Amino acid sequence: MNVAIVTSGYQPVPAAKGGGVEALLDHLILKNEDYGKIHLTVFSTYHEAAVKMANPLKKTTFFFIKPPALIRICDKVIYFVAKHLLKKEKSMSYRYIAQRLHYLTKVSKNLQKNNYDKVILENHATLFLVLKKHDNAHKCAGRYYFHLHNEVTNDYGCRSIMLGCRKVLGVSQYINQTLKMFLGGLPADKFAILKNCADISRFGSSQSKREAAIMRQTYGIAPNEHVILFTGRLNKEKGIKELLLAFKKLNFPKTKLVIAGGYFYASGMVSAYEKELQKIAEPFKGRIIFTGYIAYPNMPAVYSMADVAVIPSMWNDPAPLTVIESMASGLPLITTVSGGIPEYACSEGAVLLARDKKIVDRLAATLNDVLSDAVLRQNMAEASRKTAERMNVDQYYKDFIAKISD
Repeated sequence: MNVAIVTSGYQPVPAAKGGGVEALLDHLILKNEDYGKIHLTVFSTYHEAAVKMANPLKKTTFFFIKPPALIRICDKVIYFVAKHLLKKEKSMSYRYIAQRLHYLTKVSKNLQKNNYDKVILENHATLFLVLKKHDNAHKCAGRYYFHLHNEVTNDYGCRSIMLGCRKVLGVSQYINQTLKMFLGGLPADKFAILKNCADISRFGSSQSKREAAIMRQTYGIAPNEHVILFTGRLNKEKGIKELLLAFKKLNFPKTKLVIAGGYFYASGMVSAYEKELQKIAEPFKGRIIFTGYIAYPNMPAVYSMADVAVIPSMWNDPAPLTVIESMASGLPLITTVSGGIPEYACSEGAVLLARDKKIVDRLAATLNDVLSDAVLRQNMAEASRKTAERMNVDQYYKDFIAKISD
């Protein structure tokens, strides 16, 4: 079976520049090297490091689409106008507009010329435009799937094509329900849940713990200090500001807060919100550490530095990988009742807090409780790891194959 995967066109696959969806695709690609149940064809934006990562792979054909220099210049101009002149809050949304239009055009032409048994569109509703062009939707009828990671708020003139999906593979029941409501009319049997995963052989491993000891030294964290960890993009909806304010209220001594992540993966972009976070943290210099973007292979060590993970999502997060990675690393987890998170976080290993006006106080109180009770932390850690072991990469690959083989 020849399966084409159309990635977003933002970040490259293999995940040379990071990204949660891209990391999941890496898992599929690498597991297919082991099992070889399908032949993959992956469409990706070009990146030199991604090409090098792809070269040794035998069971995946990669189509890397490199935007011309003029396209890259146009994108820089659009982003500058959006950020500095129009003062758009989510200016990163304007960073790769021209690149993606070029990318969609190239992918649609390939689909027109070639035949694939299955076509998987990864997350972005704009990708349905590759089916709209050249009558590809008719050509691929009954053979295209939508792998849904985030809420869809615009159909880009492709509603009828979206309704024609063979199946929507959502990362949670929550996110499937949002698309069902948005489209209005897609039958229940058109939806399936494909739960996210983590490489449990790496997260929480002995190697990650050895590397964590070195990493602690790098960041000036003493062996007897507790570490509270946040991982993810530095966006307002992730609740980082609330966590910083809670940390200021914390009464637990010898504790450091590590904020691991950047505004938009490895792009180097810095937002006004990130600057606000830095200002809040300024009085606690030395106790609050902003690592910036960290390459995904180094993330297991980051988690292994910590005593507790906090993912205080302030929006309906569909299914953050950080939740699974925290649990796989054997960490007690403090998170929120948000979107699909309750479908992943187990009650024995996680504390799920309501998102309301008292969230800062609740975060501070819960952190005090967890950090002051070593037995509680150990019990939560064991329960977290046990839950995460069911969301392993092998199971993810098998579930994916089963759901596109119906």
